Amino acid sequence: MDFIRKNMDVIGFIAKLGALCGFYFWWFSPNVWSLPIISTLYGYFVHYVLLSLIESSVWVLNLLGYGAEVVNQRYLDLYDLEFNVHVKNFCLGIDMMFTLTALIISFPGKWKDRLWFIPIGLIGIQLINIGRIVGLCLSFLLLKKGSFVDHHDVFNVIAVIFIFFLFVMWVGRYKKEEPAS
Repeated sequence: MDFIRKNMDVIGFIAKLGALCGFYFWWFSPNVWSLPIISTLYGYFVHYVLLSLIESSVWVLNLLGYGAEVVNQRYLDLYDLEFNVHVKNFCLGIDMMFTLTALIISFPGKWKDRLWFIPIGLIGIQLINIGRIVGLCLSFLLLKKGSFVDHHDVFNVIAVIFIFFLFVMWVGRYKKEEPAS
């Protein structure tokens, strides 16, 4: 019982994080498209994440000198290839964005700071994802093969490392000072 009393902050953090992740991954994510109003709002969010990802990737590719354009809002048309790169919903990194948000919400801190810290993290995840899509396109263009490495795994590893460092920064900002003995 003494262990529980001494570790209430950690237990509270794990309980909040578990509740948020359970809600999102086991209920919300599988059921969101069948919820009348929420599916519409979530659909807008997914649409704008997709548009910013695909438009930014095309912009970077064009900046690098490779001709590319967006086709039907989901495809990257690389002029030097015979096929288009299709960006699906599970390529958007929304689960990673949720994971960062859940970590920051679960750990103690000021809400005003969360209102700027979370969007900065989401933008960082989106930039990593843009790098992933550009890298995938460049592998098709330069190496003539795009599946030499699983780009989802590479993105997930880099995004998790990024989320870890952001969370360490957040914890460092709000950890309680230990009393001097």
